[in-house]
Amino acid sequence: MLFERCYPRVTDWLFDVTNQSIDLRFIPLYSYGFWVATGFLMAALVIGREMKNREKIGMFSYNEKTVTIGGIDYSSVIISALIGYFLGFKFLSEQLNGLSANIIGLITAVLLSGGKYAYDYYKTKKEGIREETIRVFPSELVGDFVMICAIFGVLGAVLFNYLESPDSYDGFWCDPISYLFSGLSVYGGMICAGLALLAYSYVKKINVPNLFDCLAYCFILANGIGRVGCQVSGDGDWGIVNLNPKLDFLPQFLWSTYYSNNIADVGVPIAGCVEEHCMTLAQGVYPTPIYEFLMCTAIFLILHFIRKRLYTMPGMLFFIFFILIGIQRYSIEQIRDLAGRNLYYIFTIGLKQSELISILLVIFGILGIGWTYYYYKKIAAKPVV
Repeated sequence: MLFERCYPRVTDWLFDVTNQSIDLRFIPLYSYGFWVATGFLMAALVIGREMKNREKIGMFSYNEKTVTIGGIDYSSVIISALIGYFLGFKFLSEQLNGLSANIIGLITAVLLSGGKYAYDYYKTKKEGIREETIRVFPSELVGDFVMICAIFGVLGAVLFNYLESPDSYDGFWCDPISYLFSGLSVYGGMICAGLALLAYSYVKKINVPNLFDCLAYCFILANGIGRVGCQVSGDGDWGIVNLNPKLDFLPQFLWSTYYSNNIADVGVPIAGCVEEHCMTLAQGVYPTPIYEFLMCTAIFLILHFIRKRLYTMPGMLFFIFFILIGIQRYSIEQIRDLAGRNLYYIFTIGLKQSELISILLVIFGILGIGWTYYYYKKIAAKPVV
C-alpha cells in the first residue's frame, strides 16, 4: 500500500509492490522530486490548455517579433547547465559516493549543456540561419512560466524559511547549495514566483489579470500533487502527534501515520530493518500532506468549474484562489508540526509565518473581489463619451 510506509525512491515502491521481483533501486528516482516534477508537468499542461481557451475568445493577444532561426541558443545552453547541476547535485550524488556533490553537479551540467550546444551547432551547420517574423501567443510561453516558477519559487521558499527559522541556516556559507533545497516554504515560493511572473508579463506585454487567473488555477494543482511527494518520501512535513481514537469509517493511513522508512531518518530504529532508511516515528502523527492533497484537489475542482463563469471579470478567479488557499493553509497549520519556528506577534497574538500570510491572503482576496466586481460593473461598463 502506497501510504502505509514511506518510499524514499519510486524504485523502492516498485521493488515492494512486485514482491521484490523488480529491483531498480540503483536508479536515483526519488519520490519527492518525482511528484514535484509531476505536479509541474500537470500544471503546465493545464495552464497551456486554459490559456489557449482564453486566446480563442480574445482574452489574450499575440505579439509579433522577428526571430533568428538557427544558431546557438545560449540561453537554453545555460538553462541546461543549471538543470544538469541540480540533477547531479541533488540526485546522482547520493548514488555516487566517490565524488563530491559539487563535482558530480558540474559534470552533469557540462554534459547537458554540451549536448545542447552540439545539437544547435550541427543543426545550424545543416540548415543555416534565417530570420522570420512570427506571432507569439502567451500559451507558447508556458515553458518560461514553469522555469520562472521553479527558480524563483525555490529562492523565495528558502528566503521565507530563513525568516521563520534563521538558526537552521548557521552553516549556509559552508554548503550554500544544500540549503537551497531544504526547508522550503510554499508561501515564500508562491509570492516570489508571482512577483517574478508579474515582471515577466509586463516585459512581454501579457494581460496580467488573465495570466494570474490561469496561474492560480494551476498552482493549486501543482501544490497538491507535490504534497503526495512529501507523504510518500516522508520528508518531515507531517502533523503533530495524534493519540485520538480513530474514526471507524477512516482507514488508518488517513488518521495517524508512523512514517516508517522516512527519508528524513527521524524517529526510532525499525527492528530487523536492513534498508537504507530504517527509522519510524515513536508515535503516530496526522498525515497532513494527504490532507493538503485532498484540500488542494477540492480547491482546484472548485476553480475549474467556476472559471468560465468569471471570464467576463478577469482577476476574480485569482482573488477567490487567495481566499481558498488562505483558509486551506491556516486550517492545516493547526495540526502541523512546526516545533522551533519563530512566531510573529500581532497585538500580542503569536502567529506562525504561514498563519499570518494566510490571514493576509484572505483579507486581500476579499478586498480584491470587491474591487474587481466594482471595476467591471461600474467602471469598465461605463460608456465612453
